[in-house]
Amino acid sequence: MLRFPLAPMSGLILGLTILVLPLPLLMIWIATRDGAPGLMWIPALFVAAIYLFVWLYMRPSAFEVSDDSLDVVWPVRRLSVPMADITKVELLGGRDFRSRYGYGMRIGAGGLWGGFGLLKMKSVTFRFYISRMDDYVILWRRADRPLLITPAKPRAFVELLEGRRPG
Repeated sequence: MLRFPLAPMSGLILGLTILVLPLPLLMIWIATRDGAPGLMWIPALFVAAIYLFVWLYMRPSAFEVSDDSLDVVWPVRRLSVPMADITKVELLGGRDFRSRYGYGMRIGAGGLWGGFGLLKMKSVTFRFYISRMDDYVILWRRADRPLLITPAKPRAFVELLEGRRPG
């Protein structure tokens, strides 16, 4: 089994993450100030819980390729895609992706460590797990929505999958 971690964050996503990551700490600091309403802890804990949910459940840590499946791996769950379910594998740059699909609407998490969930475009809805705005890998599937992912070493990842797909 070969493991490809999620690609390092692009500058834009890293900047957004650095900007929003300290938000719960700022909210806790405000909650501990004299004169702050006691309810200030509630939004701080809520935002921290969202961050934890995104890290554990929405942001994959790796993509594992075996002879018969591709597994998307999170800290608390796993999605197994049989190789027989993958009909086509593509590697697209950011400009090529936008020229082909245009802009879309994200349904899920975005900005903190990447974008995760569903990406609704005019012509297709992707399940997406990205940490960059380029080198997208699209896995077209027979039985489900296509996957849009950004593994580390995307060219090697695509070559490996092409060699393992049946037919």
